Amino acid sequence: MSSRQEIDFAALSASLERTITTAGISSAFITIAIGYLITVLTTPPELTPVNFLTFTVLQVLYCAVLWWLARKHLSERLVALAVVLLSLLTLATGWLGLTGLQWDWLLYLVTASVYFGALSLRKAIVAGALLYLSMMVNLGFLDQWQWSHIYPSLLSLFPAYVFVAVFSLVLHILSVQKERAETLVHQLEESNAELEEAHRQLQKYASEVEELAVVRERTRLAREIHDTLGHYLSILTIQLETISKLQERDPARAAVEIAEARRVASQSMQEVRNAIAALRPTSIATLTLTGAIAQLGREFEQNAPETALTLDLDTRLPPISPDLQVALYRAVQETLTNVRKHANASKVLVRLRYEDELLELLVLDNGLGPSSNANSQAEGFGLVGLRERIELLGGQVSHGPAEPAGYRVTVQVPVPPTPIPETISERATLPEKANTAQESPFAI
Repeated sequence: MSSRQEIDFAALSASLERTITTAGISSAFITIAIGYLITVLTTPPELTPVNFLTFTVLQVLYCAVLWWLARKHLSERLVALAVVLLSLLTLATGWLGLTGLQWDWLLYLVTASVYFGALSLRKAIVAGALLYLSMMVNLGFLDQWQWSHIYPSLLSLFPAYVFVAVFSLVLHILSVQKERAETLVHQLEESNAELEEAHRQLQKYASEVEELAVVRERTRLAREIHDTLGHYLSILTIQLETISKLQERDPARAAVEIAEARRVASQSMQEVRNAIAALRPTSIATLTLTGAIAQLGREFEQNAPETALTLDLDTRLPPISPDLQVALYRAVQETLTNVRKHANASKVLVRLRYEDELLELLVLDNGLGPSSNANSQAEGFGLVGLRERIELLGGQVSHGPAEPAGYRVTVQVPVPPTPIPETISERATLPEKANTAQESPFAI
């Protein structure tokens, strides 16, 4: 329902309640006026100035108390006081019939409607029963306890009495339900405001976490460039100084140093390319997830030909968000980089599985494991950032030594089980070096 429709519905409900309330109050005052006119017009010749003035004063006081009760938001104690005053004025008016005035039975009905409109149901039933008994006693004294006259009057008044009580009770229930609905709407509005504020705070925190992740990534890349490219450039500077000194004295050795300098420069260029690839993974934007992982595998094979890589990507994947695809791509990139630089492994397994609404990525090697100081440093910088990236997506990262040797990194992310018509997966086998999981099971 739109906000405009909610406003129109609330306005209609408030208008309906005002109409019903106004109609009830107006009906009460009209009934009082009719009873007053009937009493005054049917009383002569017994109508005297004394009983006329007394009756008029009682009616005016009754109307004043009823107006006060209907128009003011009174406390429970003041409501009880108003009900007692109305009851006393009703009894006084009824007993005024002993002076010769016509009996005003309509005022009893108005007072009964006040009971069921202002009191709780139990109190209203008790007060209504007492009022009906008082009316019966009043009628008995007026008819000098002639039951042949009393019974027809009581039987004719009882349906009207019950109808007025039920009608007033329904109005009271509607009013209470409306107040409860207004309270619930107010609470709902407060909850919506709190929810919006929490949503804004969550967006703010998400932006801060994203910015922190970017800062961590930049710090890691800066450290990586410093540790690799800076090292090679330092070696290259020293070799150039050596070449300049040996160029005239020992040309043969200078030629060897020039060849070594070229090799170091080539390695520096490769490290620059690796850093650029880490900053801008274009493959994940143009390929499927498994295709991008396969491309990482081919790059790994080129940079580490001594390590046999097995890619096990044969699984039926659900629709994956771009953020999760990038996170998994980064996970494979980070772990393969650590294996190439620190693990000194001869075998590596990369496996992607989707089972029981859980997407799992496993990278397992048979290298040095956590005993390597360099690997411990990579664990501190690379895997911490990887864990933060995955946890933002609702997943978790676990890593540690493998049995009997090596290191394993596991990434698990819950993904809704919504299958897609076609399989977005492939088994990638690298030429010559990469082995399939069926042909050669990964064994440490």
